[in-house]
Amino acid sequence: MPKGRDLTVLRRLVPFIRVHRSVVVASALLLPALAASQLVQPYLIRVAIDGYLAPASRGVPGALSGLTGLVSLFVAVLFGEMVIRFAQIYLMQLAGQRIMHDLRCTVFRHVQRLSMSFFDRYPVGQTMTRVTSDVEALNDLVSQGIVSIARDLTMVAGIIGVMLWVDWRLTLASFVVVPLLLGILAFLRTRLRDAYDRVRSLVARQNAFLQETISGIEVVQAFVQERRNQKDFARVRGDILEIELHSVRLSSWLSALVQAATTVSTALVLSYGGFGIIESTVTLGILVQFMMYLQRFYQPLEDLSDKYDTLQRAAAATTKIFGLLDVEPEVREASNMVPMPHFRDRIEFKSVTFAYPSVSEAAAAAKLDEANIAISTAAPVLENFNLTIHKGEKVAIVGATGSGKSTVIKLLLRHYDVQRGSITVDGIDIRGMDQQSLRRAFGTVPQDVFMFTDTIVANVGLGVFDRESVKDAARVVEADRFITTLPDSYDTRLGERGANLSFGERQLLAFARALAGGPAVLVLDEATSSVDSETEAQIQRALDRLIEDRTAVIIAHRLSTIRNVDRIVVLHHGVIREVGTHRELLHLDGIYARLHRLQLQEMVGADGVT
Repeated sequence: MPKGRDLTVLRRLVPFIRVHRSVVVASALLLPALAASQLVQPYLIRVAIDGYLAPASRGVPGALSGLTGLVSLFVAVLFGEMVIRFAQIYLMQLAGQRIMHDLRCTVFRHVQRLSMSFFDRYPVGQTMTRVTSDVEALNDLVSQGIVSIARDLTMVAGIIGVMLWVDWRLTLASFVVVPLLLGILAFLRTRLRDAYDRVRSLVARQNAFLQETISGIEVVQAFVQERRNQKDFARVRGDILEIELHSVRLSSWLSALVQAATTVSTALVLSYGGFGIIESTVTLGILVQFMMYLQRFYQPLEDLSDKYDTLQRAAAATTKIFGLLDVEPEVREASNMVPMPHFRDRIEFKSVTFAYPSVSEAAAAAKLDEANIAISTAAPVLENFNLTIHKGEKVAIVGATGSGKSTVIKLLLRHYDVQRGSITVDGIDIRGMDQQSLRRAFGTVPQDVFMFTDTIVANVGLGVFDRESVKDAARVVEADRFITTLPDSYDTRLGERGANLSFGERQLLAFARALAGGPAVLVLDEATSSVDSETEAQIQRALDRLIEDRTAVIIAHRLSTIRNVDRIVVLHHGVIREVGTHRELLHLDGIYARLHRLQLQEMVGADGVT
């Protein structure tokens, strides 16, 4: 990848680094002191050799008289280096952890802002990879990569300066192979970066596959899909392994080349320095000093070859993270948005046309593993849809699967925006309303009931409504009957997705959740479609009391539950075909009457089986 992309990544990190600049600056200020403590050590050894040991070897009287003081100074320098190194590493790690905390919270906050269309296109596991492992990989870049580069650059600059000052000819001999080595490093760097870009995409796909398999393990085992899934997983892992091994080969070449360059440079310095000693143009102390500097010069390059794997992973992960942050919500707040007003009159769908969107340019530009994206080319789900719901009115929307029933609810809650037409509440377009205040006005029971791994109180109240409000709502929907039989009552902790409750019990809790805030409008998406007859009767009793003083929009699957609503709207292929009461539509003998007869036949058939 181009070097410019690395600079872009660093620029994107600057706002996060700036917040903790005091710690970062303090760590950076210790770098010159750390470099100085390391540079002075070879000089002290040179002084010991040329000033004390060499004269003593020639029998100079009192030649070793000051050596003890020099050794004490050398020990003090070593101790100082240890203290400075500890402080510098600690401060940089502290900054790195804080930056990662901020970045992870930023990514999580951004993900929650994204529109439903994003989650329709991208697997959950892939998004989780961005928030978790990709951010963790970035920590290596911040707390190790950046500081290592800064420390190594400081050290290399200091070494070059000192070596040129001591003997420029030995310096040139030392660096003969450096240009060739730098060229090879640049060549390998590009290929490593490409490899790890591919690895991050494959890892995201692997995590998405794992998440989906584990979530659907009941279906996997019921339909004996273990072997097929194992083959699919092995295929993805095989692709990752192939690229990883390619990267290992490149990294191994990199390390070997650095070691070879060190060996060649050492041989050149020994040869040139040896002739210098013979001709008395170079002292033994200077040669030893150069050998130590040479080792410290190539050590950062050798370290870099060892760390290249980690740094390239981090750089690739960083690109993915900021790619996610670049995805803008397709449902956006208006610049002059207003809060949802107190509902007084009516909700209107005016000539609404809607089709589920394809990949947005922003998402495509983010390169969030485009291979997993399914581009929609479907016809409009709703077309020229007109409906008015008055305050206090109970309206049911029915139709065959795929007729657009649930889409009506998604548009009303602004999970998506209409492509044509408008939806208004009391004459105000919902696109000009604050999204959160709009959604708070609706008590929603979705088609797929979701429970968090938490207590019943937390699941119903969602941290917004107090315990008494939760209990009141549970009593209204008769959920308290089963809640009070549980070991810890309202403090009973639910398993993942409420696995320790029956489906009917989860739906009753979803009802209580919708009621807890006293919403102006109830939105029920096939709320009784998957419960037994006894639970359905229990929910129906609660609904009858519940919607008496409220506006209600009911997406109905079981037509028996909507006989007493004010109006029934029949959708067919996204178009309203019939409107009326239960009795009127049966008399009309159209689509609704046909659906009603089919359900009666299913019920009779089910009774016959049992």
